[in-house]
Amino acid sequence: MKLYTVPVSPNCRRAEATVYHLNLDVEIITKSFNTGELGKSEFLEINPNGKVPVLVDGDFILWESNAIMQYLADKSSKTDFFPQDFTKRADIVRWQFWESQHFNKAVGGICWETVAKPLMKLGDPDSSIIQSALTDFHKYAKILDQQLAGKKFIFGETLTLADFSVGCHSALALFPASQVPLTEYPNIGDWYKRLENTPAWAKTRPEFS
Repeated sequence: MKLYTVPVSPNCRRAEATVYHLNLDVEIITKSFNTGELGKSEFLEINPNGKVPVLVDGDFILWESNAIMQYLADKSSKTDFFPQDFTKRADIVRWQFWESQHFNKAVGGICWETVAKPLMKLGDPDSSIIQSALTDFHKYAKILDQQLAGKKFIFGETLTLADFSVGCHSALALFPASQVPLTEYPNIGDWYKRLENTPAWAKTRPEFS
């Protein structure tokens, strides 16, 4: 299998960390976001969206990071990460949908404006975007913070696919320049830090220059 990624991307990080956590034999191929590689015809044949991550397993090509993570988990013998039990599995998938539609849209908006744009020299942060994202963040962070109360991970003591999906912005949110108000949601802040110390997650920690 081959996994195409770019540096720093939270979506790529969670797919790559899944590979390492499950000890799968997958070749990681790093592309460049800034040089236009993702818009070239040879890459668009793999993913017409021109985005990463993309997983290639023989003749099967899969894009969208959460789908890739589920597929990789099902290729592994580690059943606790994405259990076969219907109820537990549906609960994990529920949190994956929730993060993509709500929580990480907000976190991503804040992190893009306050961390990614300055690092990539793409202009000054847009305060109106930050304020809108902060409003959404406060709405959904309350839900996650409550879920994490008294727990090590989203479902207790066991790390699951949900943690890698929901926590994909951890490094950006913890970055000193970030305006993600983690002090108001200590359970999320502590959980982010625990993720950063998880071996597979630590192996994929982005380098900021």
